[in-house]
Parts: sequence; structure tokens; C-alpha cells
Amino acid sequence: MSAPNQERYLPWALLGGIGWFFVFADRAVLSPLLHIFGLQFHVGPGELGLISSAFFLTYTFVQIPVGHLADRVSPRTLLGVGYVGFGLFIALTGAASSYPALLVLSALAGAFQGVYYPTQFAVTARRIPPSALSAANAVITSGMGAGIAGGYLIASTLAPSDWRLPVVLLGLLTVGVGLWLYRVTPQDVQRPLAQAVTLPAVAPSARRFALLLAINFCSLYPFFFMLAWLPYYLGLHQGLHQGLQGVGLGVAASLPTLVAIPATILWNRRPAAARLGRMRWLLATAALSLLAMGAAGGTWAFLIALVVYGASGKLVLDPMILSEVALSLRGEQYGKAYGTMNFVGMLASVAAPALGGILVEHFGSFSDAFLVAALMLFIALALSLWLNSGAEVGPAPRTKTPTVAAEGGAQR
Repeated sequence: MSAPNQERYLPWALLGGIGWFFVFADRAVLSPLLHIFGLQFHVGPGELGLISSAFFLTYTFVQIPVGHLADRVSPRTLLGVGYVGFGLFIALTGAASSYPALLVLSALAGAFQGVYYPTQFAVTARRIPPSALSAANAVITSGMGAGIAGGYLIASTLAPSDWRLPVVLLGLLTVGVGLWLYRVTPQDVQRPLAQAVTLPAVAPSARRFALLLAINFCSLYPFFFMLAWLPYYLGLHQGLHQGLQGVGLGVAASLPTLVAIPATILWNRRPAAARLGRMRWLLATAALSLLAMGAAGGTWAFLIALVVYGASGKLVLDPMILSEVALSLRGEQYGKAYGTMNFVGMLASVAAPALGGILVEHFGSFSDAFLVAALMLFIALALSLWLNSGAEVGPAPRTKTPTVAAEGGAQR
């Protein structure tokens, strides 16, 4: 972003990043606790995977209706109610006394958290001009990686004394952030008129949008597989990792997300014209890193592959995919489009934890689960070859009604 744009739009991007920090910290805090849940509630890997799947099932199925609402009602109301409700049910998870109660509270937390994605990115796409959108999205999504690292570290540090403490603490902090979001989010947002551009010469392609949906799904599968199972794998997979525990486990599990924070900003500050080429290179690199994890013969080899995935995986790809989708959308369609995109993509979050647990339980190791995750990224790479980069043109003169978001004035 240029200096004037930073002064005007960076605060909103930073607030969005803080919002994503707690979204992902609250998701990640449960992963290091899975082995405790298994012992306390007498359930195996398949049932443990359903805890994450229940959360993401409800999260996924509210995306499309919330996306429609995000284009029609006040984003302040949606963000405030959704975020506060999400934090409340995360905090109540700390009071769960049985496995069924844990499933129900996880599902309710997912439903309320589902409000954030389409609403926050719709506000961002309307509020931030095209020339600053990709960099702003990078700042916003960097909160995801920081949140995962924070959730892992908080759980690994506080859980040995009482597993309920980190869950309740993060839930209450999330409620506070929700109240802050309600206070500072504008009632309505329109893109600055000076940044308006004309409609593209060719109508947006439904085929192109479908390809982006599929790529998003495939890039999310390995991410949510590891979000659910990486701490469990590092903590209990004897022999290869000798059962990392405590803070050491939290640091190791946080490596990919910590690396992703600078990598996300670095890769998304580069010219938009080369974005698809970067996306393909990153997909190939991330897929190879997952294959290396499955075949790793020692702790250091595994951790190196983990770092490579962090620098090339989902968190780095997210701003690129978001910007590609935003390029050819009419302003009134942002919430609907992002809700649809997240609905399709988050089906991976429902499938990955449960399927990962089933593969581990059936085959007795994580190698096949990592292989399936790598295959998903190779499929995404193949699909990306069908995408066209489009032509870059300058912005159109000022108009009364902004009709399309296009980064750097790009038209498709």
C-alpha cells in the first residue's frame, strides 16, 4: 500500500487481522487438547476428529445465508452479534462435562463464527480501493497464522494445570474483541468513488469462479487436516518425534504459521500481473512439502518440511485467491460471493479432520493422511493451469456508482 493508503486503510486491515487472530486461536486451542479429551471422555481418533468437524459443519452451512445478509444489512450488527456469540460458546466449551456436550458447544461456536468471513471481507472489499486490496488482505490474513501459533502456545502452556483455563480465557477475550468490532465497524460501507472502475469488457466467467472455488477447497484440505491433527501427531507419534510435549510441542506445531506471517506479506506485495504464476509455484512447493512430511525419517526433516509448507501453503495463498475473486465482482455481490467461496472451501474443514482420523485409525500411521493432503494440492495446481491471467489496464474516470472491484485497475 502507498503511504496515503496506509494512513487511511491500515487501521481497518489491522483490526481485521486482530479479528482473525482470535478466530484461529480459538480454533487452534482445542487441537493440543485432543489427547486429553480422548482420555477424559474415552473416545478414539475418529470421535476426536468429529469435534473439529462439528464446528466446521455449522460454520460452513451458515456461509451462504450470511453472505446474502452481508450485502443487505448493517455489517456492524452482523460482526458484533456473530463474534460475541462465538466467543461466548468457546468459553462455555470449557464447562463441557461430556463428549456429546463438547460436540454441541463446538457446533454452536462454529455457527456464530461463520458470520465473520463473508462480512469482514465484504466490508474490506468495499472500503479499501483496488490498488491497496491485495496488501490489505495480506495484513488481515496474517492474523490467521498468528492466531494458530497463539492458540497452540497458550494451550501447551496452560493446559497441563487445567485444560479448561486456556479455553475459557480465549473465549472471554474473544467476547471483548466482538464488542470492539461492534463499536468501530461502520453501519454501511461504500467503495471510495475515486477508485471506481468500469465493467470488464467480458462478463465474469462462471467457469473461472468455479475453478477458484475448487482451488480454494483443495488448498484448505491440508491446512485443516494439520490444524486438527498436527499437535496430536507431534505429541503422540512415538519413535519419529519421541512425543514432543508442553511448550516444545506448541512451538513445533506453530512453526508453519509463524513462517507464514512474513511470507504472506512478502508474496502479496509483489505485482498483481504475476500473481497466478506465484500461486502455481506455491501450490507445487506446498504439495512437495506434505509428501516430505509423510516420508520424513527424523524430527528435523519433518520440521524443515513443516516450515516450507508454512511459507507456501494456505495462509500465503489466501490473499491471492481473495484478490482473484474480487477482481471481477460487482460491489453488491461481495458478501454473496465470499460466502459462497467460503462455503465450498470450508467443506474441506468438515472432511479433513474426520477423514484424517479415519485414515490414521485404519492404516495405523499418518503417512497416508499426508499423502491425501498432498494430492489435494496437486489437484489445485492442475486446476490453476486453466485460469487466465487477464489484461491489466488503467482505472476508469470517476463515476457515481462503483461497479467492479479490480486490483490496480485490472479488467477481465
